[in-house]
Amino acid sequence: MRGGQGVSAVLHGFPGVGCYDLRMVVGFRHTYLALILSLEAVVSIGFVPGAVVQGDLGSAGAQEKATGSKIEYARRGAAGRGDYAGAAEAFQKATAAAPSSVEAWTKWADFDLERFRILDLKLRSSQSGMAVVLRLEAQGLHSGGEGREELLRQSATADPEQQGIWGELGVEQVRRGKREDPAATLRIALERQPNDLWTLRLQAMMAAARGDWKEAERKLFELGARSSAVLRSALQSWPRNLLPPENVPGEIWNCARNNSAACLEKIKLPESDSQSSEEQLFTEERWEKLAALPEQPPEVPAAWFRRGVALAELRECGRAIPALERGLEPGAETAAFWLGLCYASEAERAVARLGALPSQAFFHRVRGDFLVRVKGDPRAATEEYAMARRLQPRDPMLAERIAQAYENIGDMQRAKQAAREALALDPRRLVSVRLLAAIAMNERDYSSALENLDQLLKKNPNDAWARVQAGIAYAQTGRAQEALQNLQPALAAGYPDERGALHAMLASVLRKLGREQEAQSAAAESTRLSNLFQLHGQAARPEEPQ
Repeated sequence: MRGGQGVSAVLHGFPGVGCYDLRMVVGFRHTYLALILSLEAVVSIGFVPGAVVQGDLGSAGAQEKATGSKIEYARRGAAGRGDYAGAAEAFQKATAAAPSSVEAWTKWADFDLERFRILDLKLRSSQSGMAVVLRLEAQGLHSGGEGREELLRQSATADPEQQGIWGELGVEQVRRGKREDPAATLRIALERQPNDLWTLRLQAMMAAARGDWKEAERKLFELGARSSAVLRSALQSWPRNLLPPENVPGEIWNCARNNSAACLEKIKLPESDSQSSEEQLFTEERWEKLAALPEQPPEVPAAWFRRGVALAELRECGRAIPALERGLEPGAETAAFWLGLCYASEAERAVARLGALPSQAFFHRVRGDFLVRVKGDPRAATEEYAMARRLQPRDPMLAERIAQAYENIGDMQRAKQAAREALALDPRRLVSVRLLAAIAMNERDYSSALENLDQLLKKNPNDAWARVQAGIAYAQTGRAQEALQNLQPALAAGYPDERGALHAMLASVLRKLGREQEAQSAAAESTRLSNLFQLHGQAARPEEPQ
């Protein structure tokens, strides 16, 4: 999958992390695609000075001190400066310096999951971005009920220009034993992306399916000549029913029959003698050669993007993340795809490492976060948070986590109880206040909702979500003037209203106040937004504070 154009402006310059409430995010398919667990700001990303990064870490005391310094530097100030690449490198150096540090692995996991969440939210704001989300889910990142083939098909429909999407879809169709569908998909792949490695893989499979073993072998050799890692991946997942009879010779077939990576290392693959440029290596998807090139200066983001894709294709996610972060703007959706995949992979690795260390409360908390953010499984996450709370019953953050998870599985009574417990332990937990406000709004308990919303607005008068919710509550309780004071400025400032419902409410409020001309204008805008929504079929973005 290579560079796109559609959301470079959207993906560039992500805002700093902040407090968000847990929300079901409505996706392009008009179904709940994933749950984005919006946690308290646990990482404030920053630079790590070179002296700290490269210092002498010989003694255990020096290691602990340096690790703490790295984490502290990485947490401070980078949200404003946006050096996510530098922060990622700092966190990784911290875990390498102190591989048994619970704090270092916890912060690395928190960073991974927060970046995954932000990328996911940004991608969901456009149709081409939703295509990437669907393709990510097809890689097993979401525990929903739809299969890989269906997710890839929907991704290809949402954005048919994604690099390699048709070949990847066709390969999955062949694996599922289909014949007509992959043939049709191959025709599209050859028309749109004839030289892509996924197209080549599909061609090899289709040749094997019709018993043309020499053609299949030729395509596989061509695949390996460009990337031995991709050939290894193709053979490891090669369907057993597409292997030739034992009397058909060929080194590649022997390796496939034995599923042997060591066997592949012995095969002499054809190599290109030409000294291709970095751009040409990227176009030809020669990932090993591209990854072996020297690093480019930071001011060449396109080169960093290409390097990051190569490293990600080779499954070197630790090295790929900083490169992809530096190349996120030119890489757009493609960079976001690989970043999402790599952040999920690194988060999973961090969870596994925490599971082998003391302080199991951190392990269960982080695993719960992973289950919600990456897997979209709040029910399983609730069990993890409950185990963490049993180990640390007086931790308000854990009470808040389980409150959010309860809300998402529809257990509102337990959600409210846990949120109140969090506030009893720490009255400053604004995420819990927001959660109680949201539940009260959903239950139409507007007096309780307004109490919580007023508390949020006293802390932050510019909280757009709280301002709009207060406007709705006032409108529903007949307080038109207060509703107007809250709704009108927020909508004028661009608060999202993709279905037009908020403008319709504003029009109603204006009519009650006798301001008919303004009401007609708001009603017209409501109609325009509603028609636009129905025309494009784009689901509403989550109403979350920015």
